[in-house]
Amino acid sequence: MNKLKQIDNVLKKAAAEVYFNNTIQSSDWDTIEHRLKKRKRRLIVLWSSVAIIFSAFIISHIVSINSSVEGLEKKEKAYDNIKDQSQAQEIDKPSKTNLNNKSTGLEKNYKIRTVNNNDQEIVATKENNLVITNNYNELIVNTKLKPINKINQTQTVINFEKISLKQNSKIAESNNPKPFVKSWEYGIVFTPSLSNKITQKNNSLSGLINRNYDRYIGNQEKSSFANNFGFNLSYHISPKIFISGGLYLTQRAEYLNYKYTITDFPIITNGEITDYAPLNPLAYKKVNHVGSNLYHFIEIPLNIGIKQPISSNFEIRTQFGLSFLSLTKLNGRKGNFLNLQLEDLSDLKFNKHNIATTIKSGLYFNKPRFNVGLEPSYSININSLNNAKTSALKTRPYSYGINFITNIKIFKNE
Repeated sequence: MNKLKQIDNVLKKAAAEVYFNNTIQSSDWDTIEHRLKKRKRRLIVLWSSVAIIFSAFIISHIVSINSSVEGLEKKEKAYDNIKDQSQAQEIDKPSKTNLNNKSTGLEKNYKIRTVNNNDQEIVATKENNLVITNNYNELIVNTKLKPINKINQTQTVINFEKISLKQNSKIAESNNPKPFVKSWEYGIVFTPSLSNKITQKNNSLSGLINRNYDRYIGNQEKSSFANNFGFNLSYHISPKIFISGGLYLTQRAEYLNYKYTITDFPIITNGEITDYAPLNPLAYKKVNHVGSNLYHFIEIPLNIGIKQPISSNFEIRTQFGLSFLSLTKLNGRKGNFLNLQLEDLSDLKFNKHNIATTIKSGLYFNKPRFNVGLEPSYSININSLNNAKTSALKTRPYSYGINFITNIKIFKNE
């Protein structure tokens, strides 16, 4: 029996026994019955909603499990497909066709072994960006492979995500640095420089120096510009040591500004000046000469050098050594140390053969086939340019300048 009917009968029976039963109208019983039915409908709706939600959850869970299983089966089939198609083989030329049948523009092959594909060899395309480590002299690839499309019966192309072949080669080079190869270099050297000299007295003839020499001549000779030009040759015997030489046309120079008047002449006794005699004013001689003297040499240097790389394309080179200089030509005029008269340089006696020491250090832009250098240098004669038997002075020319160098590598001893 319906619970609502039972409740209704109980209430009616109880109400019949109450003395004020006449006060309860039949409409009241209808209202109570209506409210009880409404509450029943509300409970039915609530439990129906719960049942629907729970059923939907169970169904969605079952669908997701089925889709996961299907996805795993597809991945497994794709991997098996790659495994079957990617047989270990060495390909001489990369395919010019990618997955879209477009040219990749590759000009070079790379032999690559994949870790996650049973050590199979594949072809790296231009789009490849591999994470590479060096192992047993091969390029090892650790990456996720996408399913491939078969292009022909003998070769396939595999796409990798976000890959750069250029980066691969750099990583491989850093892991496998190239061994040093002995090499020759030759080039052209041009050196603008500032030249002067160090002057000392020749003790054996110092008594013949005029008392006015320093004031009129010595203090009026200054530095002057000169230049060197030549052919450079070097042999690199180790990664940091090389030997260099060459053949240069070298200049030494001095600037003159003579402005004086000769009013007396020296009196010489026993090979030295003992007194000075005045000249007749009519015999005074004015000297007014401004210009530069040039000393031309053929130079053959022999230096040992040290290289210190500071980046992939730049290095610092330092050289020091000796040079043989042969005096070939003289231009200019010079005041005589004894009588202060002007003399042509070609009439004076100078040492034809001279030795100089040189040191230079600078920055080089280095490439596999050539290099360009900017190199400050300093050179000074070890011996005197003047002949010790005829001159009361010893002069040692020097110069400091900047070498502009261009070298080309012409031979490699493998």
